[in-house]
Order: sequence, then structure tokens, then C-alpha cells
Amino acid sequence: MTNKEKKKLKEEKLATLKTIFENVTENKKALVTGLIEQSAFMYVQLKELNEIIEKKGSVENFKQGKQEFLREQPAMKSYNSLIKNYNITIKQLSEFLPPGNSIPMDDEFERYKRERNK
Repeated sequence: MTNKEKKKLKEEKLATLKTIFENVTENKKALVTGLIEQSAFMYVQLKELNEIIEKKGSVENFKQGKQEFLREQPAMKSYNSLIKNYNITIKQLSEFLPPGNSIPMDDEFERYKRERNK
């Protein structure tokens, strides 16, 4: 993914989330704005890690001296850690929404995760 593609994806995610949270009270906007920016950043990073994992796989051959073994792909480890933080951030954001509203999760990334987990 090029820097231009990452920037565009982040801007799109920011715009979507800002629209969802445009009616948040003024005293909560500072909190929401920070969470929105962090979630958009993490979203782009997850997409990039996802591309690496798809290309290289979730495990790799690793050689250290005379030893050779399979290990978890470093991108996979980063992905697993980041997805937890992303989900926590999205959950925190959703707490600012009025009851009955939720953040639409049916984007390209969510569709990919559902397909991968079948």
C-alpha cells in the first residue's frame, strides 16, 4: 500500500467516523476526536498488516545459526495486538453514541475478516 493510498484510506475513515459523531456534545468532542483519529490510524495499519499477511502468510521459516524452524510472521503478531486495541477504541467510541445507535462495521475490512473466519 502506497503512502498516498494510506492517506486516502485514513481520510475516508476519518470522514465516516466524524459524520457518525457529529452530534456529540461539545464537552465530549475532545475525547471523541482523539479516539476517532486513533481508530482511523489503526484502521490503516491493520489494512497494511493484512496485505503483508496475505502475501507472506501467517508463519515463516526462520533460521538462526544452525537452527531452522517455523515462527509466527512478525506482521501477524503486530496485527493481533493492534486489532485488540482497535476493537477497544471502537467500543469506547460507541459509548458516546445515543442508545440504539452503533458504529457501522460493515466496511471492506470487516467483510474480509468475516470471510477469512469462515
